Amino acid sequence: MMRTAIDRLSQAALRRHHIGVKTKGLRFRGQLYVFRYNSGQYDVYLNDECLMSLPTSNVQSAIQMFKQQA
Repeated sequence: MMRTAIDRLSQAALRRHHIGVKTKGLRFRGQLYVFRYNSGQYDVYLNDECLMSLPTSNVQSAIQMFKQQA
């Protein structure tokens, strides 16, 4: 739980400097996957481990691509 609080504080600090952080959680097949935007692509994380990178800047298309590959 501490890591989540730190992440929210760091996101707020970045937004203060006009740097956006795009993060979305998705519960899929009993697991919580995190989609994080990173320089033109979305990285998919499970338990803080990067599983794959999806070449899109739209989170909805990233989720669709992820579900097709899973």
